[in-house]
Formats: sequence, structure tokens, C-alpha cells
Amino acid sequence: AVALPKRARGEGLKAAMPKPDRKRPVAAVLLLLAAGQAFLGQPEHTTTSKRVTSLGRREGLLFGLAPLAEVLRPEPAVAESLAGKKVAVLGGSGFVGKRICEGLVAQGPKVVSLSRSGAPKLTAPWVSEVRWQSGDVLSTDLDRIMAGADAVISAIGTIGTADDETGNGATNEAAAKAARKANAKRFVLVSASKDVAEAGVDAIFGPYVKGKRRAEAAVAEQFGANGVILQPSFIYGGEEFSATPPRVAGWYGEKVESLLSTGIFRGVAAASPAALRLALSPPLAVEDVAAAAVAGAAGLAQGTLSNHDAIKAAR
Repeated sequence: AVALPKRARGEGLKAAMPKPDRKRPVAAVLLLLAAGQAFLGQPEHTTTSKRVTSLGRREGLLFGLAPLAEVLRPEPAVAESLAGKKVAVLGGSGFVGKRICEGLVAQGPKVVSLSRSGAPKLTAPWVSEVRWQSGDVLSTDLDRIMAGADAVISAIGTIGTADDETGNGATNEAAAKAARKANAKRFVLVSASKDVAEAGVDAIFGPYVKGKRRAEAAVAEQFGANGVILQPSFIYGGEEFSATPPRVAGWYGEKVESLLSTGIFRGVAAASPAALRLALSPPLAVEDVAAAAVAGAAGLAQGTLSNHDAIKAAR
């Protein structure tokens, strides 16, 4: 059975109710005070020069607006509890998708997964808490899958197939469009590092890279600021090594991540061309990528998480 680390399995997202907006009346008072301060200016004890008085008034305006700016400072993003809500996961029986589903179950939402293989062959208790659907995104009734979903997470993708562009691009374009139609609040996409294209890997996996970029463009178009895009370089986990996709076992990946996260390797990577920079990028544990995806579904992560540190910080 696949198991998440305790931090991903037990912590949960802290629900927070939005607080009433008390800033507007306070801001109005401060704005009046700022205007009055600007008109009167700062005390002028030693000169009556118009120029100096004008400067005093401008200083008064800045002085008066300082507390106003503090009051109007945007609140930090408020976490939303996923308990009782519906989250649709595309590719939920895959390497990353299974961990996403497990992480979601721990948060209490109703989880539905759509993947070609349906339910994974696991006996862990959380598996029975997911509604597993078998089908292809391009031929399944996505309206039925996504109806009532608060968020959609896509972990679908292919590499090394006859049509990677469709497997990564067209599938996610259809998914993002259907999620928007279903009025989902957020869409989370597990994509790939931009360094993959810049490193020249597209010479070998061109359709894969093009498909990923199409997927990201679709999420941005359909969801804007409510779209979350994860761009990991390499993902490790499990007990096995794999060539397609490139993957190493968890025990080995942890050692590589620890080594490449040190200052000396980060410094070399930062000064290196894209190909070497990609090779020196710390890999990510599959549990960390899954946890970041769950955080994105709850509104705890936003925008494009384009590197190792950003993804780990979101979990």
C-alpha cells in the first residue's frame, strides 16, 4: 500500500472562516485625516516660504497616508476547508495521482477520480473513500465527473508515447474547459519544469514539452489567478527505478535531493546553462508534489510554482 508521510497524512488544512471586512470605515476616517494633514501641512516654525509650506503639505499627505496603507494591506490568503466539498482528480490512479487522492481523503472532501485504469490495486483504507471512474478524458462525459466540484486537479500526462502532445495538451485543454463550465473554483495542474524545454530536451521529447505548454496555457486562459501550476523537475518515490518516465526509488531520491539542495550545488546550478541546471535541480518526493496539489485545491497555493522550493513550501 502507498503511504504518505505523517505530515501529509495527518496534519490537514486548517479551516478558516472569512472575517468581516472592518477596514473600509477605518480607511475612510484615515483618508479624511490624511487629506486634512496634507492641507494643513507639517508645523512650520521657522519659515513662511510658499515652497517650504508646499513641501510640508506633501509630507503631511505621506504622513497621513502611512496608516491608511497599513489598514488597506491585503489579507493573507485564507485557507478553505475541503471537508464535505467535491474534488475531481484526473489521473488519480497514477504515480502522483494516487498520493493526491490519499492526501485529499485525509482532508474530508468527496473525491472522484477519472483515469484509464480506474481504481488502483491497493488495499489501503483510503482507497474505498474515492469514487473511481474508468475512462479517457477525451471521450468521457466530463460534465458528469466534474458536476459540483469545488476544485479539479489534473495529474494526467504521457511521455514516450506515439502522441505525447495529445496526452499532455489536448487532454488538459478539455479538462480545463470542462472544469470552467462546471464552475469549479480552482484548477491545479501537475506540469513540468520549464528547464525541460530550455535544456533542449524538446529535441527528443518535443511533443511532450509542447503538450505541457498547451496544458499550462489552457489553465491560465480558463482560470487565470485561480489556476495553480506545479512545475517539478524530477519526481522520486516508491520502491522501484524507472527509465520511462525517469524515476528513482524513494530511499535513493532522498539522498540525491539532500545533496543537490546544498549551497554549493545550488550555486553551481544557478550559474549553469539550462541543461546542467536541470540536471542539478533537486528532485522532489512524490508526497511533496501531491501535498502541494492538495494545498492548491484548498486555496493555500496560487499561481505557478516553478521550482523545488516553491513546491515544498506550498505543502
